[in-house]
Amino acid sequence: MIAIPLSKEDSTVISDLYGNAPYFALLDLSSGNFSVVENRGCGNGIDTAKCVKDLGASRTIFYHMGEGVFKNLEENKIKVYSATKVFLTIEEIYRNFINDVSKLVTKSNCDTLLDPGTSSCSCECDKN
Repeated sequence: MIAIPLSKEDSTVISDLYGNAPYFALLDLSSGNFSVVENRGCGNGIDTAKCVKDLGASRTIFYHMGEGVFKNLEENKIKVYSATKVFLTIEEIYRNFINDVSKLVTKSNCDTLLDPGTSSCSCECDKN
């Protein structure tokens, strides 16, 4: 299962947010089907990484991601892939994984692929 951050519940395009993405699409690679769930960690990157783990995802993909979130996901054995700053659709992500052309983030390439972005939280939650 691949966790894909979404800006809106009905979106089919990867969000430029990760820790602040209010939703995730959970894509099943065996069928190509996906469901959308709320990001219970919205507003906090580490809490989002925990949410992705709790949802049972073995992989995730991002547009922007910081080093702390990457390290937490990696420690929890979740493979992290980069969308390489392209707004991919869920269908394109599915095809990229099926064709084995997705860009895996590793310790050797994370310096060039990771960045925290500059977007603000779009969560529909009160984080006082």
